[in-house]
Formats: sequence, C-alpha cells, structure tokens
Amino acid sequence: LRSAVPRTRHDPFASASLLPRRTALRQYSAHRALQPRLHSALHTASALLDMWCDPLVTRMAVPEELVPKPTQKTLTSTSAAASMSSGRTAALRASTTTAPTHCSTVLREVEAICAKAQEEAFPGVKAPMNVTVGTRDGVDYQNNSAMPLFGVLKKAGSLPEGMKTSRDVASKLCTAMLTADSDSILADVQVAGGGFINISLSRQWLSDRVMQVVLYGALPPLAQKKRVIVDFSSPNVAKEMHVGHLRSTIIGDTLCRLLTFCGHEVQRVNHVGDWGTQFGMLIAHLKAVFPDFGSRPPPINDLQQFYREAKGVFDSDEAFKKTAHEEVVRLQSGDGASRAAWQQICQVSRTEFEKVYSRLNVELEEIGESFYNEYIPPVIAHLTEIGIATESGGAKVIFPPGSKHEQPLIVTKSDGGFSYDSTDMAAVWYRLLERKADWLVYVTDAGQAPHFELVFLAAKAAGWATEAHTLTHCPFGLVCGEDGKKFKTRSGDVVRLVDLLDEAVTRMLAEMRNREVDMSEEELVRTAKVLGYGAVKYADLKGNRVSDYRFSFDRMLDPKGNTAVYLLYAGARIESIHRKAGVDLDALIASGATVDLAHEAELNLGRMLLRFQEVIEQAVSPDSLLPSVLCEYVYNLCETLNKFYQPCKVIGSAEQNSRLLLLLACKRVMQKSYELLGIGFLDRI
Repeated sequence: LRSAVPRTRHDPFASASLLPRRTALRQYSAHRALQPRLHSALHTASALLDMWCDPLVTRMAVPEELVPKPTQKTLTSTSAAASMSSGRTAALRASTTTAPTHCSTVLREVEAICAKAQEEAFPGVKAPMNVTVGTRDGVDYQNNSAMPLFGVLKKAGSLPEGMKTSRDVASKLCTAMLTADSDSILADVQVAGGGFINISLSRQWLSDRVMQVVLYGALPPLAQKKRVIVDFSSPNVAKEMHVGHLRSTIIGDTLCRLLTFCGHEVQRVNHVGDWGTQFGMLIAHLKAVFPDFGSRPPPINDLQQFYREAKGVFDSDEAFKKTAHEEVVRLQSGDGASRAAWQQICQVSRTEFEKVYSRLNVELEEIGESFYNEYIPPVIAHLTEIGIATESGGAKVIFPPGSKHEQPLIVTKSDGGFSYDSTDMAAVWYRLLERKADWLVYVTDAGQAPHFELVFLAAKAAGWATEAHTLTHCPFGLVCGEDGKKFKTRSGDVVRLVDLLDEAVTRMLAEMRNREVDMSEEELVRTAKVLGYGAVKYADLKGNRVSDYRFSFDRMLDPKGNTAVYLLYAGARIESIHRKAGVDLDALIASGATVDLAHEAELNLGRMLLRFQEVIEQAVSPDSLLPSVLCEYVYNLCETLNKFYQPCKVIGSAEQNSRLLLLLACKRVMQKSYELLGIGFLDRI
C-alpha cells in the first residue's frame, strides 16, 4: 500500500491516479487474514532493532552468538551501570567512561527487594505483590503483600507450621527482605497493623543517591522506546486561536516534552483545519476584495474580521453563495487560481499561529486536513470492502463492534461528500501503517471523546490497530472566566491568545518596575516574559486536565501561591545562595565532597528529590497522561525546600559543602521539571 501512495506527501493536489492505491487496498484486504500475524512479526522485529540500538535498554535476551564480545570499554560501562544500581558514590566517581542515561525509580528497587524476599521466604507461591509509597512520617514505602499472601497460603492449605496470622507472614517477609537487600538500601522494616510492612530507607543510601543527581542530573526512568504521534493544538485556518487551542497546545507540548525525555521517538503533529466547504466562501471573498491577490499579497491583518465579512456576504447574497459553492468545486479539482488563493489564506493563518507558538516556545509539524484528501477514497473503499463501512440512507457509516454509542461514524455523506470522520479515519490509517506509530495521542476538548472512541474502535475492527498499539484520547475541560462562565471579552468576542499572553507579560513587567529591580531593560523584559508566559502555562497544567479551570491573572501571577512565579522564585533563591557562597561547585565536586543527609529536614528534601523518576513514570503512563502530577510534585519540592531553609543554615555552617551540593541537586531536578513543563528557569528575579 505504501508503494502505491505518491511521494508528494504534503500536496493535496497530487496528480497521481487513485487506481493504484485502490488496487493495493484490495490486495491488502485479500491478505487480511495474514495481516495480524505479519504486522505483529514486523512490529516485533522493528522493536527488537530499536531496542538493540537504544542506550536506555539494559537487558535483552538474544542468541549468544549475536552478542558482541565485551571489550575493556564495555566492561567499564557495565561497571558504571552496576555502580548506579548500588548507589555508592566512590564507585560512581571511578566509573567515568560513560555517564548513565537513565535511573530506575526507588520504588522499583524496593519492589525488587520485596519480590526476591517473597520468593525466598515462600518459594513457588504465586501471590500478588503490592508496594506503595509511604504516607506517614518516617515511612518511605509500605509492603502490603503479606495479607493476600496469607490468603493464598491458607486457601491452598500450605501455611508453614507456626504461622496463624498475616502478621506472622509479614514477620517472615521482613527477615527475608533484610537478607535480600544486598545494596544496603533499607534501614528498617517493621510490621504494623494486620500485616503491613513499613519500610525506611538507609540515610547513607539516600545520601549517595542524591549525590548521583549532583553528578549526573535529573535522569529519566527506564522506558521501552516507542514511536509516538501526538496530535495537538489543531487550530482552524482563517479563525483566531481561542482558549481551547491554548489548552491543547500547552498540554500537548508538555506531553511531548515528557515522552521525549523518557526516550520515546515523538512526532508533534498539528492537524490544522485547512480544508472544507467554508474555503469556497473565503476564496470568493478574497477574489472580490483583493482582485490582484495573485501579484500583491492581500493585507489581511484581522483573520476573524475577514471571516465575519465573508460569512456576512454569504448569508445575505444568493449570487455570492452560488459563487462560493463553485469555488469549492474549483478548489477540490485543483484549479490554479483557487489553489493560490487558498494557499494565501493558509499562509496568513500560519503567520498568526506562529505568533502564539513562538511565545509559548512550541514546535509543531503541520499536517492539515487537506493532506489526507488523496487517502480518503481508497481508505473508505477498503473499509467498505472488508465490511466495516456499510450503506445507510445513502451514506456510508461505521458502527464499530463494541461501541456503546448510537451515533455512527459517517465516512461518506449522502451527497457523496466527505466529513470530519472521513479525514480522521484516513489519518489514523496513515499514522499507524505509513508512519508506523506505536502510540497515538489526541489532545482535544472532552466533548470529542465519543468521536475518538468510535475512531479507535473502527481502527481496531479494520485490523489497523493491534494489541501492539496504544490509542489514547487525552481530553481537557473548558477555560472559564473568573465568573465561572465561558472565557470571553466583555464584548462577548473570543479572546485573542496573543493579547492574552502579552497581558501576563505586561503585568509582570509593571510589577517588577514597581519594585525597582536592579536589571537592565533587556533583562527585565526577558525575565517578565519567562514569568508571564510560564504563569499562563502552569495555571493550565497544574489542575486535572479533565476539569474546567478559571482563568485569573491575579491568581496565576501571585508569587506566594501554587504558581509558576513561586516556583521560579524558589529556583532563583538557590542560585542566589550559590552566588553568595562564592564556592566553585565544579571544584567542590572534584575535591571529593559528598552529600550527607544528617538533619531530618535534609532527609525530607532528599526523599522528595528521589521521587522524581516515580512522578515522571506516573505522568506519562498511557492510563493517565497527567502533567498535573509533575506540577504537584515540583510545588511540593519547593515547599519542602523552604522548610529545609528554616533549621538548616547553609553559608558559613559546618555542613556548608554538603548543603551546597544538596541545593545543586535541587536545582537540577527543579530545572529539569520546569523544562518539561515549558516554563523556563531564572537565575535571578
């Protein structure tokens, strides 16, 4: 099928015949019985090749004859990886051949100890294991496996002699856990309640692990590499981007940053609305108002106003309406003048979109609706041939197996035209089978959830999406004004995003000038932009994305609340302490200085730092995709940092060197977190 698709991918007016594609689709249908196994085999082979070349993958079972013979360099690298697991700082310093590219979560390491202990204490017994993060002071993690294990043993009649309760099982697990802890991770394990096991981590191990952050920075957790396509932002040509597009853009960009950080191959797709019957109206209006548009680009400064003017004429002038319909036909048939007018309208829109994207520091690959025009007919023909698309009232519809919705996907309208559903089915085919994506993520408002449920079910019914694929709709709620109603200007118009973003910067700039901050004008403006744009982003990300949120400049720019401004001040304070200390941190590290978490406030800060990988894992889980998890974490980190300052003097204290390094570890985690959230970092404010 791929060989039958013209290589002029982004030209919706490619002249190649559709016949070869239809033929290829029929061949594809004829061999559909073999497709799942073939696709699975190809997917597995591709995954193995990716894993073989992926430095994040540490172990893979391959034939011994294919494994390269170890050299001195690879032996040294293996030693470095082993030292990362053990957490011993001295070994880390000695292993300088290569820096680690990832770091396992502390939870995974504790789980490994618990699993080994359970197998050694009760060999051959299959029982679920449950280890969670501790919620009480002094408890880092909790092993909750004893009670279900007791139930399995009791049911099988295989309780060891002397064991009568789940506490007895927990006691035996505690002993086995201390034996299984070969890296001295655990400080104490105690049975609580009816069989819970409270776990405290070793102060020395925690100190060494924080030192790894000092040496190597905030590393991603282990992840199996996937090819991910994230569809987000997706504004409509000739219309202003509204606050719904702001949410999609901010959330989608953050998800891309997180997935890329974890080692996935991420493609950022902007599915712009650049096709449809409305373009006949816009082209006709452009030709009427700017007849020389071919030689002189039209000075369209307000797209929204241009659209309103065209719509006004369309609704009131029957002759214009007829012309508009004729323009649709010309455009779809590839008429040169109509195509040129369409491209000019699209380019004006792109220029306006870029004003928003540049402010938010967002990059996207535009693959609009028009791109799929050549794919739609053969894809629908294929769906019809395999019985997925059926006739209904003159239209072709899809009622996917397992759907709970009464409304089907309409892939061909009764007049023979195509729809939004047609485009999305062609898009999901292209992304899965042409771009070979493993995971598709669509970031849109929650109102489109039923539509994407149908699209995903149809793709699975057609055999395009297999068990090896993940299809995720990432919905979000509305942006409301401070009154809780839909966010609009006082006149009722849609708020221009550029104006919205610049207002945040203007307010921050005025506030900094009132404080008479000692900065040059250039630095003042740059700082205000980081604070203002970051505040808008963080306000969007910090809540559960499915919920509506109220847009308030006063709340999002508050330096004392859960805001980007507060976070950025916390980062700048660390930099201020480092400057005042006047210590060369690189020289300090080279001298052999280490982190020693002696004070309880230092331990709390160290524990919080080491939860970073766990939080990233949770944020990018296909079942959640919640940037708010990272927001909550980094806010709690800043709060814990501020509590650390109260009892722990840094400059001039006996613990100065250790605490300077601890603050450096904090900076590294905060800076990486801010980068993933897209809010920047400031050395001073």
